[in-house]
Order: sequence, then C-alpha cells, then structure tokens
Amino acid sequence: MRKIKDGLVALSLANLCFVKVGFDLLSDRNRYFNKLPVTTSTLLALVVNLLGLALLMWLVMQALRRFPNRLLHLTVHLLFFCSLLLPLDFIRIKFFNITDYQIFQYLKHPASLFCEVVLLVFLCWQHRLAAKTLAVFVGILSPLAVFTLVKIALVCLGVFPLQSCPIDPVPPPMSPVHAGQPRVIWIIFDEMDYRVTFEKPAAGFQFPEFEKLRHESLSATGAKAPADLTDTSMPALILGRRLSAVDADDACDLTITFADTGDTTTWRGHPSVFSEARKLGFNTALVGWFLPYSRELGDVLNFCEWYPYPPFEPARAETFSGELWQQIDSLTETVHLRRLFLNIHVASLQASLPLVTNAAYGLTLLHLPAPHRPGIYLPDQDKFTAVGMAHMSKVTAYFDNLVLADRELGKLRRAMETSGQWDKTWVILSADHSWRESKLYDGQRDYRVPYLIKPPGSPREINQPGSLGRATGPISRGKTASADYTRPFNTVLTHDLILAILRGEVTDGQNVAPWLDAHGEPSSPIISHGID
Repeated sequence: MRKIKDGLVALSLANLCFVKVGFDLLSDRNRYFNKLPVTTSTLLALVVNLLGLALLMWLVMQALRRFPNRLLHLTVHLLFFCSLLLPLDFIRIKFFNITDYQIFQYLKHPASLFCEVVLLVFLCWQHRLAAKTLAVFVGILSPLAVFTLVKIALVCLGVFPLQSCPIDPVPPPMSPVHAGQPRVIWIIFDEMDYRVTFEKPAAGFQFPEFEKLRHESLSATGAKAPADLTDTSMPALILGRRLSAVDADDACDLTITFADTGDTTTWRGHPSVFSEARKLGFNTALVGWFLPYSRELGDVLNFCEWYPYPPFEPARAETFSGELWQQIDSLTETVHLRRLFLNIHVASLQASLPLVTNAAYGLTLLHLPAPHRPGIYLPDQDKFTAVGMAHMSKVTAYFDNLVLADRELGKLRRAMETSGQWDKTWVILSADHSWRESKLYDGQRDYRVPYLIKPPGSPREINQPGSLGRATGPISRGKTASADYTRPFNTVLTHDLILAILRGEVTDGQNVAPWLDAHGEPSSPIISHGID
C-alpha cells in the first residue's frame, strides 16, 4: 500500500509538472493560432513523459526510504519544493497574467529577499515535515492525473476529438514576370513605435538603419495603425478595411466585424491586397508570425511561411522525438518560451532574405516579430539569449529588441543592394501597432507608428513635396534628402496604396504625397480589444 501511495503521489507530481503541456494539448483554447495539430503521436509523447517522470520520482522515493542519509533527503526535498513552482507558474500565467518581469522586480525587492531567505531557512530546517505535508496535498490532486490520462485515451480513440482544420490551400502557380513591372516590399515590425524610435529614443540607443531609410523616404509623422492589437490590425491592413472586433473561437478561421458596416463574417475568402495583386498578374509572398497566414491567404500567396506565437504552441514538433524534447524543455517555462521566440526571429529573417532579393515576387509582406516582447537580444554582444533576463526591465528589453529590428532591416537592405533590387523596389515600412507599454518608459502613450515609403530609384528623385499634401521637403538629413508628411492618417490605406503602385497609378516619389492627400482618412479611434 505504501508503494501504491508513493506511485499516486509520483504520478500526481508528474502531472503537475506537465500541467502547461497538458492544458495546451487537451484544451480547445487558442486553437486558431496553432500551426501544428495535436496528433496521436503528440499525445503519446505526453504519456511517455508523464509516466517516465512518475517512474523516476517513484524510484527516488523508494531510494529515500532505503537510505536515511540526511544530505540526500535534504537535496531531494528541495528539488521537490522546486518542482511545485511549475504548477504555480502555470497559475501565474493562465489565471493572473503576471509577467516574468514583474516576478523579477518583486523578487529583487528587499522585503521579498528577506522573506525568501526566511522561507529557505525554514524549508531546510523542517524539510521532512514540509515534504510530508506537501506530498499529502499532491496526493490529493492525483485524480487530476488520472483524468489527464483518461482524456488522452478518449481523444486518441476519437471519443472526444479535438478541433482540427483542413489542409492549407495549395499555392497558385507562379505568373510570368514582365520587364519594368513595379515591385513592393511591405515590412511590418511588430509593436514598433514612431515616437521612441525617431523622436525620443532612450539614452545610448541608436537606430542607424531606420534613420538611413528615413533619409531616403517620405516619412509620415502622424500615421496610426488600424488597431492596437496584432490579430485586429494585421487583417485590417491586409483587407484594407478597419475592423471593430475579431473572434478566434473557430479553430479554422477568424471571425471579423467590419467597422464601417458592422457586418460580421470570416476572414478567409475576402478580397485582400494579395488577391487583388494576383488579379493584376503579380506573384505574392509572405513571411509572418502570430497569425495563420497560410490558412487564411494560402490560395492567393505563391509563397507563405509563418510561425506561431510561442505561448500558444509551446510543446509541439514535427517528429515524435522532437515532441518528447519540446515537452521536457517546456518545463523551464520562461527560458523555453524565450528560446522559441529567438528561433522565430532567426527563422523569419532567413526566410525573408531570399524573398526580398527575388524579382519574381511583385508583392512581399514581411511581418517580423521585433521589437515585440520578450527581450531576447543583447545589442552590445550582437547575440540572442534566452537566459540572464532577471536584470532586464521591460523598457531595456524593448529598446534592445528595437536595435535587433534595426539590424534586421540592415541585413534585408544589404541583401537587396547586393542583388541589385534595392533601387528597383518600393519599400513600405510600418508597424501593426505602437509600443503598448511605453508608459513604463516615460509615462506617455503615443499611438503613432512609423510609416516610411521609399520609391525605386535614386534617393534624390523622391524629395519633391506633393502639390496638395503637407509634405515638407527636401529636408537635408546627411548626404541625402527626404520629406516629412505631417497630415494624420490611418495606415489601413496601405492596401490601396500598394494596389495603386502595382496598377501604375503611383509611379514615383512625387506621386506619393498627393495620393495620400486624396485617399488618407483622418486617424480613427484605436481598437484595443483582441488577443495580442
């Protein structure tokens, strides 16, 4: 009976350790944002990890009963206490939305440090009593482990099937490329803020690539995104219509509500900048993250690669061994998610470089994750990091990631220059929303986003102000000149601007300001409800 009780405690503790993985795989929450489906292989990997960890813990418990060494017991008990931090961390994220930055700041407070020392001393002094008490509590929760295993079995048998989506649409065949046809590279940096990038950056931070592009572009000083959240703003930008609400309850399609008519429908199948570009005979490509672009737009994209938001898909892989490792690695929680984030940064840039240098694509959208949290970049060392963030504030993390975005732009530019595409391409750079936590920086929140439009050709060819607009130029900024466009507008017009370029209605930099005057609507209220 004692061994059976030990087994229940071990199984319950293993289940608590993998609670985040189980929640991700067995609930239908946020299914829309998943890229890899939950398969029988995925669930069997979880069973192997659960039973394997439970067996290891049971063997350790049997060893403790045979060997009364005090140091051994103290070490194992401290590891037991640490393992209970995993379910507490799950509760922190899922129910209280307390960030790791807040935890770090709290733990560094003198009063917190004192309490931590007192608690550690008590646990070391009374580790046997504390371990027995907590083991009883863990044993009481053992029915949750049984429930998890039973649900896995029922899902694998098809009794309780999880939501799944059909295979992504097949990309259309490439269209022939005609000499002299226009080409647009549309770059969206996630959460890039106009004010803190160009007007009030933090001391010690410089963004030479953004400034260099600004020197060659028409730069809007009053542009605002359609919404304050990615899942609302990006569909609006692509569709060219502002949205008042989105709903991701359907695993296969995003429910959207148009702000102008109030009509509610789904995203897939609606005319977009990509479908219209395809009708004009242009090839299209997209590299992005967060949203399932291939599912929504795959039938009008010749190339598409997207990466899921790590907190929504923390423990999946394409192979059984990969699933085993991802689930184990996810026990580190914050470090694991940061590692997934930095992998997305590396992969998205690698996927983008061949596209920006390939003249076969007439319209390419790059929705890149920087400078979106979390902080995963060390500018001074020019390297990524998934650890060592305890000293970093959200403000420092944001600006470090903004440096990363600046350097990614530099790599894209140099690749285009080397291939001879830079002077042949329109480059439109903006953001899906501004920095939502900028009040932590200086107490201010500014909804403006960057909006840079660089036409093809020599920088000096773009500097004439529009005859109707409020563009001021040429303005000397170093060796080149540029123009500022001061009239406020909503960046949802990017859809129409890109199509005007592809149709040949906007042919050079002199046409841009007059076109903005004629088509730009006043900046509208920011929609701020959604997922992220």
